[in-house]
Order: sequence, then C-alpha cells, then structure tokens
Amino acid sequence: MPAHTCSTSRFGQRQGGFAMIALIALIAIMSAYLVANAFARTNAELANTREQRSMNALRQAKAALIAYAASEEWQQYRSGPTNFQPGALPCPDSNDSGNSAGICSAAANRIGRLPWKTLGIDDLRDASGERLWYALSANFRKLSGTTVINSDTQGQLTVIGIAPASNIVAIVFAPGEAIQGQNRDPANALAHNSPANYLEGYNAAYDTFTSTAFPSDSFNDRLLVITQADLMSVVEPVVAAMIERDVKPYLQTYLTQWGAFPFPATFAPGPGTSTTRAQSAYVGDTTQTSGLLPITASATYAWTGGSGTATTLLGLPLGAGVCGTATMLVSGSPVSGWKCTFVLFLSVAAQFNVQGSLGSNAGTSFPILPGSVVTRLNGIDMTMTSPSIQGTLTGTATGTVTYTATYGNLCLLICTIEIMIPNLAASPLTNPLDPIAGWFVANEWYRQTYYAVSPGYVPGGGAACNPLPGAPSCLKVNNMPAYYALPSTNKKAILVLAGKTLNGSSRPSPNLADYLEGENSTPADFIYEHRSGVPTSINDRVVVVSP
Repeated sequence: MPAHTCSTSRFGQRQGGFAMIALIALIAIMSAYLVANAFARTNAELANTREQRSMNALRQAKAALIAYAASEEWQQYRSGPTNFQPGALPCPDSNDSGNSAGICSAAANRIGRLPWKTLGIDDLRDASGERLWYALSANFRKLSGTTVINSDTQGQLTVIGIAPASNIVAIVFAPGEAIQGQNRDPANALAHNSPANYLEGYNAAYDTFTSTAFPSDSFNDRLLVITQADLMSVVEPVVAAMIERDVKPYLQTYLTQWGAFPFPATFAPGPGTSTTRAQSAYVGDTTQTSGLLPITASATYAWTGGSGTATTLLGLPLGAGVCGTATMLVSGSPVSGWKCTFVLFLSVAAQFNVQGSLGSNAGTSFPILPGSVVTRLNGIDMTMTSPSIQGTLTGTATGTVTYTATYGNLCLLICTIEIMIPNLAASPLTNPLDPIAGWFVANEWYRQTYYAVSPGYVPGGGAACNPLPGAPSCLKVNNMPAYYALPSTNKKAILVLAGKTLNGSSRPSPNLADYLEGENSTPADFIYEHRSGVPTSINDRVVVVSP
C-alpha cells in the first residue's frame, strides 16, 4: 500500500509539471503573438504618420502657390514692381537658396526645390526631413516675358500611374529619403541640386511624372498636383474684381467723353480663321450691341473736316475761322491736329467754338479726347478760360470733337488766335504696357470678357434706355452681387468674365455657348445673370459698368 501511494504521488507531480510547461508555452506563444502584433501595428502607425506629415507639407505648398498666383501685392513684393499677372507662378529654386531663380525657360530649370522664401512660407519639409520639390508648366511662368495666362491657358504637365492626371499647372513633391544610390551631398552642388537624386519616375522633358500607391525601396516620391481648374477657381474671382477696378473706369471715361459706349466687336475668333484673331482685329461692328470689347490699338482717327466760329461781347464780329489739319511745335516737338485760326480787332471776351469731324473708328474702338488743346496768341502760348472739350458719335461710328473756350483779355489791335485740337489716340486700355490695365491686355483676358450695351447707349442710340417694356431697352442682370445698387433692370453696359470652359469644348471658339451659360448665352433678350450656386453649371461673373 505505501508503495502504491508513493507511485500515485509521483504520477501527479509529473502531470502538474507537464501542465505548468504547457501553460508557460501557451503564455510564451501568446506573448510572442502580442509583441509581433504590436510591432506590426506600430510600424503601420509610423508609416501612416510619416505619410500624413509629408502630405500636410504638400498641401501647405499647394495652397501657398495658388495664393501667390492670385495675390497682386505678393507677386509685386516678391518678384519686383511689374504688372500683376493673375495665375502666374514663380520658377523653382535651382540652388537650394529658397528663392525663385530666373525665368526658367529651359525644361531642366522648371523643376527644382519649392521657392519657399519667394512664396513667403515656412521651410516645408517631408517626413524624411527633405525640402519639397516643385515642377512648373512652361506657360504659367511669371516674368518670362512671353507667357499669356488666362482662363484658356492649359497646363502642360502630366501624371501617370496610380493617380493619372493632365492639364496640370504645377506639381509639388515630397522626395523622401535617398534610395538606389542617390547622392545628395551638399558639398557637391551639382549632385545636391539634381532632380535625379531626389525624384523617380519622370521623363527627360520634365513634363511627365509618375504616381504610386505606396512608397517602396525603388520609388518613394509623394506628389500633389495643381490643375488648371484648381488654379482658376481662385484666380478668376480676383480677375473679375480687377476688371471692376482697372477696366471699368476706362469705359466710364469713354462714356463721359463721348456720351455713349463704343460698338462691340463681333464675337468670333476670326476674321477668316478658326484660330485666335489678333488684337488689331477687335474692331467694333455697327450692327452689334453685344460681343467683345473693341480693344484694337491699331485704329486711326483722321480729321475729315470741321469748322470754327467766334463771337465777341465788344468789337467787330469775327465770324468763321480758317480751319484745316496742321502741325505745330509744342515744347519743341511737332503736334498734329485740327487747327482753326481767328483774327480779332478791338474786341473783348471772345467766345470760341472749334469743331473737328472724324471719320470711321471713333465709335468702333477706344479713342480718348486730348487732355489739353493748343492755344496761341500771335504765336505765343496763351491760356483760355472755361475750356471744355466734348465728343459726340453717330450710328455710323463717325464723330465730332467740339472745343469751346473764352479769351477774356482786351485786344486793341489785330490779334491772331490759333486753336488746335491734337489728334486723338487709343485709350491706355488697349496698351499691354499700361500700368493700370496692362495685365488685362497682355494676358488677353479680353478674349474671355463679354461686353454688352443697351441699344440706347451705343453711338447714335440717343443716350437713354427704358427699364420698362419698350425700345431702347436697358440691360437686366439677375443675381446681382450685393454691392451693386438695385434695381437690376436699368443697366447701360456690362462686362461678363466667362471663366474657364465648362462644357468641355476647345477654345477659341466662335460659339457663345462655349463661353457663357444660362441667360448670358442668349444676349438678344438683354437679360444676363451673375453666377450663383454650383460653378459646374455657370461660372460667369458680371461687372456692371453703368450705372
């Protein structure tokens, strides 16, 4: 019996030992699983954190670039006192200085580091600590002297791979850490600034890049694109505001000087071509009340005749002057115009009226009246009192310029008075170098800016319109911005910024529906509308010129 008891005890001890070993093994297996799972989760979380850090930097860079493209003050502050170019972007940083370099006309110079100092932002870095890189479409370069940037300008960069895209204006990159023997030694300037040592997956022309889903040992670039639509959605509202500020006053000046607005140019890319017409062909059509601005700078304004009369309070009656085209020296330079010569004798307070007649173009373009008139007494410059100069237009686009003034001094003997209205010139609105509206002409925004006039305010229209039914009709604008005074039915002239194409058609196009939407695409009813709601259905922005 004792022997049996001892054997049973030892057997129980062996069972307990096996159970303990099994429990320890189970604990070890579970611990290993938990450790491995925690390690894997930590790696995933770390990868996500790194990805998020790089993407946050890319998003900040994209926002900064778009803000630069839309900011007049920042462009001029950072890039010099030149005309604002809405939509333009700075060239990349080519030497790791943080500043934009040159005009990057060569393809190899349009890829480099993000010019963070030029953009006025922090020194953005990706998760590996590298500065961001940046590629720019050639036709969106600022200060190149050749780029024309407007709603029809298309991006020339492309992305292929997992997230393909086209019509790209710019791309920002997080290059990641060096892989596959990339040399980024700061002591070696050539290697340190070479895109091949930072980016993978681009072509030799630097216009096509590759996107992947996840970084790998052979490709670790992360990128974010700025499409043409991304850029113009911010730039176009700025352009509309600048049309109101810079272009509208020139049209208001024309109305003040001539008593009407010029005839619009026909809406078409022509004449005689399916491509873009030259600025010189933007001449008003006397049959149109809507179309495009007659922005030609090539029109001439020849005097075709005229007359001059004068009367005095005392003295001999003067009657008509002797008038014709002439050239006079003014401050040593020859000045040409319409000149009338009068002879006074024993007169006081002579009242003069000089009229010069103009042929075509006065009402089909943007001539401006001269700021001063040449007046001389016996060959010496003199000053007239109460001078006034005013233009009038006819329905055939011809015009008359009238100058009136008084000579108030006593003329005891014979006094010869010469009065010359200098030749008219094109408005600064037509000049791409104009410091005010030059950006509008230089970047050809007039191609996307529709122009409509009430029939009562074209040349010869009578300078009146009726907001009630009847002719001539005023223009009506629906959904007017809050800063315009009501009513919406009494508008004499408007401009409509068409914005980028919404129907997918290529431009330039002779079809109004490829530019304007809604009421704006049917101008014959004189009803227009400012954009409201979703911009995919209408993106037209109305600028009311008058009232």
